[in-house]
Amino acid sequence: MIRDILNDLFGRELLDAHPDEWGIGAYCHHPSTVGYATTITQETIRAAVDRNVDVIVSHHDAWDFMFEQREEVQSLLKENRLTHVWAHLPLDLAEFGTSATLLSKIGCVPVAVLKHAEGRVGELPGSVPLTAVRERLTALLSEEPCREHDANRPVRRVGTVTGAGIYTTRLRDALQYDIDLYVTGETNLYLLEYGKHRKVNVLVFSHNYTELPGVRAFAERIAGAIGLELKGHLGDSHF
Repeated sequence: MIRDILNDLFGRELLDAHPDEWGIGAYCHHPSTVGYATTITQETIRAAVDRNVDVIVSHHDAWDFMFEQREEVQSLLKENRLTHVWAHLPLDLAEFGTSATLLSKIGCVPVAVLKHAEGRVGELPGSVPLTAVRERLTALLSEEPCREHDANRPVRRVGTVTGAGIYTTRLRDALQYDIDLYVTGETNLYLLEYGKHRKVNVLVFSHNYTELPGVRAFAERIAGAIGLELKGHLGDSHF
């Protein structure tokens, strides 16, 4: 049943082409509730158990490179008979996905899909100060930006690669659409230096929370398709 829902949401061809970018671990055979988190961890599972959640929806799996944490997560899912549904690349690419939903939530209409298709460009109804967009994002994500560059220009067009938009190539792609602000969930010296060089505003929040609005949208679709009660966010670290 869940695979059919994912086919409807993302397309069978995309899922078949990227089998390592999504997954279903079905240990609860008669679910009634669903919760969500950007990244599944042992803490996510404990929160699900405490809140009587049967299905956990996430963006990130417990990846192989997390070593023993992956083993512990898989063991806890099985032990507690929880179903885990996750989608990484498919959710990044979706029209209701991570970058698209973030822009929508701050009032942008879609303008473009970036070359690296997980990124999006959106446009606000009119130009506003950077502080106004910063306030909207801070309220939406429940966190302050961890890094920022104020280019002293108003904001109308916004480019975003939620999560790991750390690469200067992603910013350069977005700049082709005359963006005033770039929003992402990771940074380094070079992203900020390049943003400064190109005289564009940059706001960097956490990887988990820039992607959370899209994860919620994913969970809502799963809940609606199966008829589950949505129990809400199960918690994420502000990383």
